[in-house]
Order: sequence, then structure tokens, then C-alpha cells
Amino acid sequence: MKRTITGEMVGIIAVLGLGVLSMSILQPVLPLYLTTIGVVPTILGLMFSTAMVGMAIGESFWGWVADRLGLRIPLSVGTFVCALAVLLLLTTRGIASIFTIFFFWGFVRSALFGPSRGYIGAHAPPLKKATFMAIITVMLSASRSIGALPSGFIVDTLGYQGVFFISGGIAVAAGLIVITRFRRTRLVQPELLAVSSVPSDERSSLGQAFSYRPLTSQCAVTALSFLGLGVLITFLPLLATQVVGVGPAAVGILFTINGVTTTVLGIPMGMLADRKGKRALMMLGLLVSASAMGGMAFVGSFNWLIVFVILASLGMAMFSPAALGLFSDAVPLHRQSTAMGIYGGACENTGIIAGSALGGFVWSTWGPQTTFLIGTFSAILGAMLCFTLTTKKVVSANP
Repeated sequence: MKRTITGEMVGIIAVLGLGVLSMSILQPVLPLYLTTIGVVPTILGLMFSTAMVGMAIGESFWGWVADRLGLRIPLSVGTFVCALAVLLLLTTRGIASIFTIFFFWGFVRSALFGPSRGYIGAHAPPLKKATFMAIITVMLSASRSIGALPSGFIVDTLGYQGVFFISGGIAVAAGLIVITRFRRTRLVQPELLAVSSVPSDERSSLGQAFSYRPLTSQCAVTALSFLGLGVLITFLPLLATQVVGVGPAAVGILFTINGVTTTVLGIPMGMLADRKGKRALMMLGLLVSASAMGGMAFVGSFNWLIVFVILASLGMAMFSPAALGLFSDAVPLHRQSTAMGIYGGACENTGIIAGSALGGFVWSTWGPQTTFLIGTFSAILGAMLCFTLTTKKVVSANP
């Protein structure tokens, strides 16, 4: 693994980590900020869904760009332009304007994910795909934890504007790494010379005949998993403050606990998926997530809310690296960024969009309990659909 982790890979992980740190500082308190300027839960859910629509479109597009033009353009957009989008949220209180900015923010921030995952997928050893994808999961979780912890305290001391400016500043710092570290645009795809040693029958898997259609069932499973995540990230702050009765600082602590748990467990779960089977870990992770969301639906105290947040993190640590590794296994090396963009855009973000939008309507109509039970039912359905997964592994030319 040490020989596989290059300086370029470390640079990509650093940029992705700072970019996610920028987002995570803002994420826990953004629903609270919008509530203070008069946004009701129904509209709040639609706003976050709009951002995810932008991400769904953007991840596929920026993955395609990275496979053809290299990493520098998408990573620059995901840092510098993302910082601009964050600061634009402070310039207006108009509902239509906020919707527009949310869509733009989702589109530009998505430029970090598909290209970064694609690079890891193309350069990871074939038998350690889930483990290397777990590195990405752990790094994302660590960044979210570090960002979430001070977010509530920043609001208490500097107000909401302070959070926005700090978030934008971190994104700019990530952009500076891009323009100094990636001076030459390098393609994510591996050297064609590596393919020349592959027998002709295996080399054909790298050709134009490849189809994403067989991966549809896994995409559906991922969407169902992330539907619950959409409910969680949008309405956990409201559950904590309006139902349990804690303040913004405690919300930041919850998101920190969520990230720390995934950080600690991500790589062990990825290694377990490589050894025991990716589909089995996906199913187990979905069942754990289902129980966590069901517990949140009936939570009555902050201590129990912490327990269920930890359980939800465990479920995601089981599911995400295994699912990413399984998806990457079935895609040729030269299409990894495009594939990861499609996975993030059409699979993950579709679920988050549905969870945020549906959760807003259900919260306003039937309340918090039914809102979080949506995540339970979607995760159980996803676990059942795992039995239908028949993903075929593509032979790679990785050493």
C-alpha cells in the first residue's frame, strides 16, 4: 500500500479533505441559519434537495471532465468557486435567490468528489479497492468531524456570518494547494502502456463497448441508503434543537461524533469488505443504519441521540467503502472518474435529494417520528435489494 500511495495521491486527498472541511463547518448550522431568516422546514428540505440536484448533475459532469482534461480544472472549481458560492448565501434572504445559490453551490462543490474517487479507483490495487475507498471515507469523516465540532461554538461567539467566512477561507486555502501542487494537468486515467500487457480478450473490457446498465441495481441500493442520509443531515439539527432541546453547540458535537466514528471504523470496515465480501458488508451496514434511524424516530434524550448517531455512522462505515469498491471493480480504469461521478451524482445524491425533499414535507405534515422512519424503511428495502446484485468484475491492468 505504501508504494501505491504517491505524492500526487496525498495532494488530492489533502485538497479533498480541506474542501470537505469547508463544507462541514457550515453544514450543521446552515439549517439553523436558514430557520432564523424565516425558512420553514418544507422549504428547507427543498433547498437542500436543490443543492443535491446541482451535485447530481455536477458529479457526472466533472468526472467526465477529469477523465479527459485532468484534475486541475475540476479541483479549482471545487475550491475557489465553491468559496464564492458560500459567501453568496450571505448576500440575500430572498427564497428564490437562495434556491439559485444552493443549486450553484451543489454544482461547483461536486467537482471535488468524482475526480478524486476516480483517481483512487484507477490507482488502487485490484484486491484492495474497498480498503482504498475506505481511506477516502475516513478522510471525509475526519474533515467533517473537525469542521462540525467548532461550528456551533463559532455561531455562539462570532455569529452565523463568522461561519460563512471561515468556510470560504478554508476552500480558498484548498484552491491554493491546487494551483501550486498541480501545475501540470495530469489525466486520471492510467498510462496506456499498462494496458498493452493485458491479453486481447481482457483488453476489450477497456473499450467503448462498456455499459453502465448492469450497475443499475447497485445504484438503486445506494440511493436507498443515502435517502436516510438525506433525512439525517437535513433534519438532525432540527431534531436535536426542537425535539431533544439542545443548542447549536450540541448539534456540532453530534456531527463531530458522527464523523469520528466513521473515521475510526472506516478502514477496518473496508479491509473486512475486501476479505469477507463487499455485498455482505453492504447488507449489514444497511440493517445497522435502519436500526439507527428507527431509534432516532423515538429518541427522548441527548444521550440516546448520541448512541443512535454512532450507530448510523457504523452503518455508513460498513456500507460506503464496500459499495464504492464493488462499483469500481466493475468499471474500466480509463472511466473511473466518469463512473465515480455517475455513482455520486445519480446514486448517492439522488437518495439525498429524495430524503431532504420528502423529509421536509413529512416533518411538516406528520412530524419528526415519521420523518426518521423513512430512513429505516429505505435502508431495509436497500438491504433486500442487495440480494439482486450481480456486478461483474472488470479485469484491470493495475499491478
